[in-house]
Amino acid sequence: MINRINTTWGLNKEFLHNRMSFICGPRQIGKTTTVREFLRKIGQEKNYHNWDSIGVKRKFAKNKLFFTENLPPKSKEKSWVVFDEIHKYPKWKNLLKGFFDEFKDEIQFAVTGSARLDLFRKSGDSLLGRYFLYKMFPLCPKDLIKKKYDYSLQWDPTQDLNEIPTANKEFSGITSELISMSGFPEPFLKGSKDFYQRWQENYLSLLIHEDIRDLTNIAHIKKLETLVFLLPDRIGAPLSLNSLTHLLECSYGSVKTWLEAFEKVFLLFCISPYTSKISRSILKEKKYYFWDWGLLENKGQRFENFVAVQLLRAVTSWNEWGKGKYELFYARTKEKQEVDFVITKNKKPAFLVEAKLSDTEPNNGFKNIRAKLSNPPAFQVVHKDGHYKRTSSGIITIGIDRFLQLLP
Repeated sequence: MINRINTTWGLNKEFLHNRMSFICGPRQIGKTTTVREFLRKIGQEKNYHNWDSIGVKRKFAKNKLFFTENLPPKSKEKSWVVFDEIHKYPKWKNLLKGFFDEFKDEIQFAVTGSARLDLFRKSGDSLLGRYFLYKMFPLCPKDLIKKKYDYSLQWDPTQDLNEIPTANKEFSGITSELISMSGFPEPFLKGSKDFYQRWQENYLSLLIHEDIRDLTNIAHIKKLETLVFLLPDRIGAPLSLNSLTHLLECSYGSVKTWLEAFEKVFLLFCISPYTSKISRSILKEKKYYFWDWGLLENKGQRFENFVAVQLLRAVTSWNEWGKGKYELFYARTKEKQEVDFVITKNKKPAFLVEAKLSDTEPNNGFKNIRAKLSNPPAFQVVHKDGHYKRTSSGIITIGIDRFLQLLP
């Protein structure tokens, strides 16, 4: 059973404050399944409308307000209406603006979509102040364990770490399964490496040959495919675009555009170097990670990529809760001293994370960078179930299973 907890913010009126909910995320991450299950539970399954459907287009042609036909009698509680893929309709923002302005006191609107929704919403401001954006992430252990989730009890970096979660066998087992497979629901639930291999090939083909083609003017599809194959060896390290230009025999600007296209379709995300208070820090080169860590064969890279996704999810959740302006960075000096992840609140370091497969002893580079940042809380996260130790330097070494119980 999957309980997509990070999407509940976008399906909870407490977080929306009378605004529409925009829910976006990678292809096949489970957006449609989640919203339809939500509507089913509240007895409003007929209020889901997919604008890719001929039936919906036919209804709209006959009655611009077709979505009001299944609404229950007026009451104090708003009805939910979900529009899936409405951004594919011409002038959809003006249309949605009109719907919202007329029915905002009666209907709670939710809009779902993937890359195009996230991109198209940024152009123009006709919907400004009328919605909050929520992102759906790959699965995490809390989506899969049989335990009621209470966001008000979740830790955030403003709170002291007086108590570290204890080891939990169910949580540990699910964490290991996720790391070894994928956080995308279909391949994870199938649990078959062979199925995942075929799913992965189809998924990448859809992103490159359909989504990127539709969203950009990029013509060099073969070079895009080559870039995808070059990236796994470079995940988790500052990426030199100049080295890729030689391998791909193209310009610096082309590589930059292609990477940006991969970000738009939720194949990759990047984190920038944190430079404040760190002398001789790297200033420009970003680190890139896949949304789907299963693309990586190397166990160390896969583990670091998995941790990166979970931290990005946590940062996004804290932002969506209104806890502050959280961001995810890394730190690295020209002497190659590095910390994998720097989580900041309002530009100041909130805590640091180093991801290691098995090494439970923090290195000097981690200690030195932490000292330069005024010794914020720091974790060395290892793939070792149940592990916990507070080192003499003040850095906590902790198993991934216990660390993820801390995060939302």
